[in-house]
Amino acid sequence: MSALLHDVTTALREALQESGVDVSRVLMEVHGEEVVIKGAVNSAEEMGQAEQVVKRLSRRARIRCELEVALIYEAGEDAVYEAGVESFPASDPPAWASGFGRL
Repeated sequence: MSALLHDVTTALREALQESGVDVSRVLMEVHGEEVVIKGAVNSAEEMGQAEQVVKRLSRRARIRCELEVALIYEAGEDAVYEAGVESFPASDPPAWASGFGRL
């Protein structure tokens, strides 16, 4: 990887983070003389921010944006599961000893 492309990928990552884009699911690959950004962002707003960053930095090198919006799924509250977790260890049966074997 050339020094220019390394600088561009570093600048892209920093600019995306400064713009409020969650880069935890974003990959940057170099294909020849082009930087390709792949992965997912959490919202259309983040996608717009990423596209602005790419447009601004594309003056330095060829950059292709292949990001997509993919929401992180969060399950709804499960009242039964939460009640079980909160009652632990009170929900465990008490220890039982028969009394046999004592002298």
